[in-house]
Amino acid sequence: MAAMNLNKEQLQQMMNGDKPVLVDFWAPWCGYCRRIGPAYEKIAEEYGDQLVVAKVNIDEEGQLAEAERVEVIPTLILYKNGKAVDSVVNPGSKAAIDQFIQEALAK
Repeated sequence: MAAMNLNKEQLQQMMNGDKPVLVDFWAPWCGYCRRIGPAYEKIAEEYGDQLVVAKVNIDEEGQLAEAERVEVIPTLILYKNGKAVDSVVNPGSKAAIDQFIQEALAK
């Protein structure tokens, strides 16, 4: 399953669901965001049954990015039970994203 693009309302709905939500805050003009995109899509495929894997375009959802204190992109935030439990900025690889997910889910 591919990563879903979410707006503020959709993110709120997902955070109130049963599964943890992993969100990639990104922008189309961000070269590094585009570079990790394929790795993030693989994460969506591998973790689709455990997590909601989503993306938020900060150009379209600037207020949401500001509310979540996203200052550098790409920033990945993992939410559990409606709350942010951890975040990582500029993950270097798919392996780094895997490690982040495992550590954040353990919290």
